[in-house]
Amino acid sequence: MKPFMFAAAALVLVSAHLAAGEPQQEVLSVGFSKEKGLVAGAYRGGQVIVWDFETGRVKNVYNASGPKNTLNQPLAHFSANGRRLAFTQEGDAGLISYDLAAGASSVLVPRRLLVKGISAFTWSQLVDTLLVAVGRDIFMVDAQGRVKWQHRLETRALITDVAWHPTDQYYTVATDDGVISTWETISGRVISSSKLDVGSHSAAVKVGWTSEDTLIATVQGASFSVLDPETLKPKKTTACNCISLAWNPGGKEIYAWAAPNIAFFSEGGQKIREIRTPYDGQGPIVWAGDGRLLTAFSDSSVVLRDSRSGKILRTYAP
Repeated sequence: MKPFMFAAAALVLVSAHLAAGEPQQEVLSVGFSKEKGLVAGAYRGGQVIVWDFETGRVKNVYNASGPKNTLNQPLAHFSANGRRLAFTQEGDAGLISYDLAAGASSVLVPRRLLVKGISAFTWSQLVDTLLVAVGRDIFMVDAQGRVKWQHRLETRALITDVAWHPTDQYYTVATDDGVISTWETISGRVISSSKLDVGSHSAAVKVGWTSEDTLIATVQGASFSVLDPETLKPKKTTACNCISLAWNPGGKEIYAWAAPNIAFFSEGGQKIREIRTPYDGQGPIVWAGDGRLLTAFSDSSVVLRDSRSGKILRTYAP
C-alpha cells in the first residue's frame, strides 16, 4: 500500500493550538513514548494532540477540524520504539500510521474494511505490527498498511479490546458479552477461552498482559480480575468501576482508572489503595515511568501525576 499523504486525505495537520473558540472535549485515549519524549491525546471529537513530555508544549495537532461524532473509537498510540504514531480518524482512512521522523503517513485500515468502527488497536512490542479490532474482525497489519491476515470471530458479540502476549506468539481478545479468548498468532488456532460475568447487558471489557504469566481484565462498571494465563478463568476478582488499565513493567503494581479514583492493585489482584481525583469522566490511564502516571483531566487536558500521592506534576493543555 502506498504512503497516504495528509494533504490527499483532508487530514489537517497544524503545529499550533486548535482554532480559537473551538469547543474542547474529553480525552478518550492517551499515548506515551519515553524514547521520543512525547505524549498524545485523542479527543472525543476526533482531534489528536501531541505534546512534548518535558515542557508540556503542543507540538502538533491532527484532525484539527475533525467530525464531532466518530464511527471509530478515538485512539492514539505510539509504536514501541516511538518512531510512529497511529491514530483513528474518519473519512477514507480509518487508521493512520504517521512516521514522525520522515513526516510521511500510511493508511492502515481503509474505509472499505470498516464494516463497524475501530474499537481497539495495539502495537507489538517487538516489531512495527499492529492488531486492529473492527466489529467482530481482527486484522494484523504492518506499519505500511499491508494486511497480514484477517480473522473473524464466530460470535454475535463485538470486540472491545485486543492485546498481544509479550512474546507475540499469542494475542488475547475481549468481547462485550464477557468472553476472553487467546489465539495463536501464526496458525489462528484458539488456545483457550473463558467468560467473565457482565450481567444482563453488554459491557466494555479490557484486557492486558502485564508479563508473560499475568493477564488482567476489567468489566466496566463491575470488576477487576487477574486471570489464569492458560485457562483464562479468574483467579481473583474484585469489585471495581474500572475503565482503563496501566501497570509498572518493572514492578508489581497495577493501576486502574475508577472514576473519580485511581485504584491500585497487587499483581495477585488484591486492591491496595485508592487515590481520589477531582475528575470523574471516562479517562484513560498510562504508566509514564519513574513513579508517574498520565491521566485525563476535566478541562480537556492530560496531566502527569505522582503514582504514590496522585499530585499533579505537569499539565498538557490544548
